[in-house]
Amino acid sequence: MIFLDPKDFGQYLRSLRKAKRLTIDEVAAELGVSNAYISQIETGKRGIPSPDLLKQFHMALDIAYEHLMEKAGYVELSSPPAQDLFSVFRENESIYYKGVKLTPTQHQLLEGLLEEFISSSKEAKKEKHQQEHK
Repeated sequence: MIFLDPKDFGQYLRSLRKAKRLTIDEVAAELGVSNAYISQIETGKRGIPSPDLLKQFHMALDIAYEHLMEKAGYVELSSPPAQDLFSVFRENESIYYKGVKLTPTQHQLLEGLLEEFISSSKEAKKEKHQQEHK
């Protein structure tokens, strides 16, 4: 089981928020809490959020609830959790593909490609949804 101290967990949430290009105000509005409260969580001053609040973070940050619960130390998954590619890129300087280590440039290009892929997929879903409701 993963146990992060509140400061590390808060930094992790901050990195997720920034990766989604969301401001503290946007997340606070989504969760129905103050921006000061989000700031205190991100700096570790409020401790690890409750499972109920993590469920709201899961929706606002579009990350698996089970992953947040495990990261927070609330649960231990019986099977290995799905690997979050964002974490792979942030936590590993050395990434390999078919036994070949990616160069820093390849690492950045692949991360950018994944960001673009996810972004364009979300836009396509949104457009399809809008077309269906016309």
